[in-house]
This record gives sequence, structure tokens and C-alpha cells, in this order.
Amino acid sequence: MFPTLDAHVHLDSTKDQLDGIGAVLAMSLSLDEAERSMDKYNDMICWGVGCHPRRTEAQKSFDLGKFEQIVRRTAVVGEIGLDFGSNYQHASKALQTQVFQSILELLSNYPRIVSIHSYQATEAVLNILKETHVDIPVLHGWYGNVSQTIMAVELGCYFSIHPSIARYTKFRNHVPLDRVLVETDNGYNDPPLGIPSRIEWCEHLVAQQFGITQTELRNVVWRNFSDIVEKTDTIKLLAEGIRKILGCK
Repeated sequence: MFPTLDAHVHLDSTKDQLDGIGAVLAMSLSLDEAERSMDKYNDMICWGVGCHPRRTEAQKSFDLGKFEQIVRRTAVVGEIGLDFGSNYQHASKALQTQVFQSILELLSNYPRIVSIHSYQATEAVLNILKETHVDIPVLHGWYGNVSQTIMAVELGCYFSIHPSIARYTKFRNHVPLDRVLVETDNGYNDPPLGIPSRIEWCEHLVAQQFGITQTELRNVVWRNFSDIVEKTDTIKLLAEGIRKILGCK
């Protein structure tokens, strides 16, 4: 049986704390964090490069040249996107949009697995994705309505489903199973060793929605991830352990 695969986490841990957490795609909130993470080695963790829309300083200091240097070293871009929620202090909508669009335009030259944040900005994110080609957009923590979800599917998006939204029927009714990934959105203060059990719970919830077993769902997730890697031609940029698993599929 394949290990768990968590498509969206945040980690700031020592090497010893990262053993045994399954396969994960680890997001960064800023270019500085991404740069530090690239030198951390774990054969089941693929570190991403991102610029989170809630991180005002990261948005203001974003350097596309530096981003390009880092993106050459990784298969994963994230966390990027837009956040227009009123409960947080953000960079302006204009700055967020400028940073997001500049990243997506650059990625036309660097196909990657792209994890996109869209909290209270689903329509704006979809409009940008309509205008700017992205090989594999993965919508993280998706709260879009039914019509927006249908549009996202038509745009070729994948969905990394968090336990908090796993019971939403829009996924079962409108998202093909071959577009589904699962995630914990593990936070910096959450114990990394809790990731596999939390992913197993997410698998259970999503499998229930689609009427399949948890084992079948995990196989689907790995098959979908393998398809994403093939479409983006990023296997050489993945962590060694993940490459080996994909080679055995």
C-alpha cells in the first residue's frame, strides 16, 4: 500500500521531527522561507516556493528574479494566490493581483505543480486563470460555489481537499475523481507526526463522498499525482523517496 500523500502542508521542524510523516508537498509563505527550505533534505518532502497573499511584507518585497532562481530547484509552487477576506491584514488587492499574475506568467516557462490560495477571492482567481495559462493549477482549500467549481474543472484545475470541506457535495457532484488530491494544511505549530493520521481521516471523508474505499481513494490520489507530475515533467525535481514511489506505479 502507498504511504499517505499530503498535497499541502506548512513545516518548520528539525530533521528528526520530519521522519515518518508520509509523502508531503510543503508550502512556503515567502521567498526567504523557500530559500531556507531548499537546503533541508528529507526523501519524502518536496519543498515549494511561494508568496502567501496574507504575508504583507513578503508581497511587498517579492522579487520575481529571486523566485525564478528558486523555482528552478523545485517541482512545487505554493503557496500563492489571492485572499480578499476581511478578517486579516493583507497586502492590497492590487499588489496581490500583481504578484500572483507575475508568478503565473513566469510559470509559462516553468511548468510546475501550483498550489493556489483563493479565500474570498474565488472569482478573481478564476478570472486570472482564464487569462493566464497554468499547466496544473491545484486549488487548495476550495470554497467556491457550484458554478465556480464547474468553471474550475473546465479550466483544468485539480482540488486538494481539506477535512473541513471534505463533506461538501459539490466535490462528489461536480469534480471528477481524477482531479482529487487530499491535504491537511498542517500548520507550523502542529506536530508533523500527526500528518498521516489526519490525512487518513481526510481520505475516509472523501472516500465516503465518492462511494469508494479509503484504499481505493489513496490509490486514486497517487495516480492523480503521478499524472500531474507527468504533465509538468517535474519528476526529476521531486524528493528521492517520492520519485521511487512513482517509479513503482
